[in-house]
Order: sequence, then C-alpha cells, then structure tokens
Amino acid sequence: MTEARTERRRTDSVPSRVLEGFAAFFQAEVSGAIVLLAATVIALVLANSPLNEAYQNLLHMEIGVVVGGWEFALSLVHWVDDALMVLFFFVVGLEIKRELIVGELAERRKAALPILAALGGMIAPAAIFLALNAGGPGESGWGIPMATDIAFALGILALLGSRVPTGLRVFLAALAIADDIGAILVIAIFYTEQVAFVWLGVVALLFLVLLAFGRLGVDRSWPYALVGVALWAAMLASGVHATIAGVLVALTIPATARLEPLEFTRRTRSACDAIDDTAVPGEHTLVDEERVSELASIRRDALHGMAPLQRMEAALHPVTTYFVLPLFALCNAGVRVVEADIGATLASPVALGVILGLVIGKPVGIVAMSWLALRLRVAHLPEGVTWLHVVGAGVLGGIGFTVSLFVANLAFSDAALVTEAKIAIIIASAFAGAAGYALLRFGGSRTKTAH
Repeated sequence: MTEARTERRRTDSVPSRVLEGFAAFFQAEVSGAIVLLAATVIALVLANSPLNEAYQNLLHMEIGVVVGGWEFALSLVHWVDDALMVLFFFVVGLEIKRELIVGELAERRKAALPILAALGGMIAPAAIFLALNAGGPGESGWGIPMATDIAFALGILALLGSRVPTGLRVFLAALAIADDIGAILVIAIFYTEQVAFVWLGVVALLFLVLLAFGRLGVDRSWPYALVGVALWAAMLASGVHATIAGVLVALTIPATARLEPLEFTRRTRSACDAIDDTAVPGEHTLVDEERVSELASIRRDALHGMAPLQRMEAALHPVTTYFVLPLFALCNAGVRVVEADIGATLASPVALGVILGLVIGKPVGIVAMSWLALRLRVAHLPEGVTWLHVVGAGVLGGIGFTVSLFVANLAFSDAALVTEAKIAIIIASAFAGAAGYALLRFGGSRTKTAH
C-alpha cells in the first residue's frame, strides 16, 4: 500500500497537475469558442434581418432599480458591457494571478518569451493603426488591434489536434494572458476621460479591505463578492472603466488554501473512521446526529482544502465562457452591413488600421520580438516548437474579437467609426483564424525545430 501511495504521489507531481489543469482549461476554451461563434452569427443575422428594429430596441431597453426618489438604470447593452464584463475581467485577473504564481509566467526564463512576444504583438498593430489614423477622427482607436481573443485562438489550435505540439498551445495561452494584462492597462490608463478622485479614493479603501480579508484568512466567497460589488460601483462613479474593478478584486483573492493537503486527508480520514465506529447498519441518517456532524466537518474541510482562487475560477470560468461572452457578442457583434458600402467602409483609415494591425501587425510583432528574445538568449522556444509554429501563433494572435470589440466601444463616440471598426474586427479575425489554421495545418510537418 505504501508503494502504491508513493507511485501515486510521483504521478501526481506539481508539473503533471499543472498540465492537467491546462488541458481542462484548454478544452473549456475550445467549447466556449463554438458558443461564442454561434452567438456572433446570431447577432449578425438579427442585425441584418427584418428583426433589426426589435433587436436594437431590446439592446437599448432601460433596466434599473427605483427606491423612492433614487433611480439607477442602464440600457441592456450597458449592463452587459459595464457590469457582466466585470465578471469576465475578474476571471481574467484570476487566470493572470494563477499564471504568475504557478503557470508559464511564474519562471522568468519561461515567461520571457510569451511576455516579449505579447509586447511585440501590441506595439506593432498600434503603430500601424496610428500610421494610418494619426491626427484624424479615428486616432483614439489605436488600442483596438492590440488584443488577442484566447477562446478563438485556442479553438483553432484544437482543430489541429496532434499536428501542433503541446508547447505551442501553452505558448499561445501564456501569450494571450500576457496580452490581456496589456489590454487591461491600456483600458485603465488611456480610455478613461475624467477621473473623480474622491470615488477613486473609495476604490482604494475598498481594495485595502479586500487585502485585509486575505491577510485574515477569509476564504468564503461572499465577503469578497459584497465588497467587490461596492468597489465596482465606486469605480463606475470614478470615471475609470468599471471592468477594471474585476481585475482589482481578483488580485486580492487568496491563492493559498487554509488546509494543507496532508492535513486535509488526516482530518477527513479521522472523520470517516468516526463514522465507521458509530454508524449502525440500516439506521436512518436523521437519527445519527454524530454522523451528520462528521459529514459537515468533511464538507467544511473540503472548502478550506482549496485555495479561494482555485474555487472561484472553477466556478466562474464556465459562467463567463458560456454566458457572459456569448451575451457580449449578441449585444456587440450585431453590425448592420446590408445597407453599408462595404468597399468604402473597408477603405476607411479606421478599418484599414484595424485589419492591417491585426492581420499583419500581430504576426510581425510577435515573431520579431520572439526572434529578439532568442537572439539575446533571454528565452528559448518550447520543446517541439518551430519557427513556423511561432509564425502560426502570431497569425492566430490576430484574432482580436472580444476585447477588440470592447475597446472599439470605448474608443469612439461616433457610431459610424464604431461600425467601421467592428466590421474590420470581424473580417480581420475571420481571416487570421483561417490563415493561421491553414499555415499550421499544411506547413507544420515540413519545418525543423529552431534552436
């Protein structure tokens, strides 16, 4: 029995658990990409059908709360963009924190390649966009082509199966998460028009309260949720985009379980032994209060045996993947093109900047910075990954979609510019996905591993 237990510990090592966790995360992103694509198609069909008027009325329907003379109301699309998307950014923040602690961003040498690649993949698209729009009405949209949609990018890789190495999937996931960090900073710093510093002070105070929860060992979800909602409201009032509240709250969530694994198993084993000693065969469970007490202790210990970060990410990732993001796509991807002059739209500086930024800027920036990182010997390619794989990952990085649509809403107040940007995002993302798939599908087997 001791040998079996030792063997189980060998196979259940930290690296194997990390890989298993990544595999589960990867599969969730794959299925999520399918749901997100379906939601996008539905939004486009609704916007370009006779149902468009009803669709637009639904999006702009006011929903809120009235208490006496106090009223708080937002349109449906604003509830999705300013409230539900906070949950998405909260999960992104949890993923970032996990990656920084135990993932691909935890070790400096491993983290260097995806971080530098992500940096190149943000700078080059922004530069291309600004080259076409500097001084014009679309100048503020430079952040639109900087983002990578992790769900769609990993979904494309899933279609390739064993044709691409696991190291490429890990590299692209880490790159996209590093890209998310950049996108969050861009939104917080450059897409905030006016700041109410009093409310920002309230945000800071509530953030300190959340940090104190962690220091005091609070591992229940509801205290963080209550203070988190208050922090969101204060952030909304401060002028800084409210979704940043999700990231701030995520950074305060404890990443360490209250009970060590061996302590948990010891206590659970003791409770199970107590049940064995006192249980009477055939007796109704309602009669045995001691058994109920032991079962309650096992449930309590199971809660304390998981880090709050793990527990919340596991609970909320499906919610954001299968509900929040598809709902965001339903509200934001419905661009009306049946009456638009597509040729003129695509020739506009905004659309050209987005398309060239995503389709050309992303792969050029990612590959160039990856090459520089290897040249300076600050990083190395993952095992089995070739330069063609890196180029393919760079092309897939041009799938901007979710965050690009989000930034487009923040960048422009002119509806015509928003429409131009959204059409360009959808076209560029579709092209990047198809081109990345073709490149990795038909070219991967003919390359040699880079050193």
